[in-house]
Amino acid sequence: MMKIRKLTFCCGMATLWMSCLSVASDWQPQASDKLITLPANIIEKRIEQDFSASPMAQRLTDLDSQMQDKTARIAQLQNSLQIADGEALADVKYALVQEKSDYLDLLQESHQLRKQASIQKQGVYQQVLKKFRHQQTAGNTPTRIQLKQKQEAALARMEKVMAEVDQNLIHAGFNETSPYADEYAGNLAQIEQLKNAITSHRGNASPTLNGAQVSSEEYLRQLLMDIAMHQSLLDQEGLMLSYMARLVALDAQELEYQLAYGDSGDGNKTRVVNQASQAVDLFIL
Repeated sequence: MMKIRKLTFCCGMATLWMSCLSVASDWQPQASDKLITLPANIIEKRIEQDFSASPMAQRLTDLDSQMQDKTARIAQLQNSLQIADGEALADVKYALVQEKSDYLDLLQESHQLRKQASIQKQGVYQQVLKKFRHQQTAGNTPTRIQLKQKQEAALARMEKVMAEVDQNLIHAGFNETSPYADEYAGNLAQIEQLKNAITSHRGNASPTLNGAQVSSEEYLRQLLMDIAMHQSLLDQEGLMLSYMARLVALDAQELEYQLAYGDSGDGNKTRVVNQASQAVDLFIL
């Protein structure tokens, strides 16, 4: 029975990598041109939403459910250890090792999928940041800068002319500005209201970090830093998984030794050896 359980543990480990690669290939996020046009904080939500609908995320949810069931089963078996004895105790120990092995397989698969998802998100954010910087560079070409300067100069000239017209009318004895000037001033006020509405609109709000507004580039850099920290935690988790696997292997090895040689305490007992001196009384009348 021990060999079968041990073989199941080994086979589960062998198929883990192929399963992870298959599910991971079902989510391939891309830094599309449409994605680049979104605010940085919306880009993050869009990627998370896309991930949540992927087979990878669904597999992670399924793994979490299975691990919860395994955790409950392991706790049940650990309680049974306190009351079982004899062959029943050995069966509980075998079942406990197998359940730990199965749980570890699930946890390792979850770890690999979460690590792969983190790498893919990192790649998308790096592409977005690269394209965003390229757009900023393209927007600062000499031609675009000159065009913007000309537009600003034309607006300044128009405002100056209207101010001069109003002054001339006043100096000419008119106490009121011209209807054209009134309409122009009214339009400027409405334009300013529209600009303020655009600036304060939630859809145009700048991303925030710790309550402070930051640029899209700063926000993306922070996302990449967060992912790097998350990957460090996953590396630590990988080390813990390796120690867990070692403990499960030691538990299986101990059970195998007990099956082959009995309890470890039996080997320390002194064998009773019959000697001739102990049988003398049997021969004397």
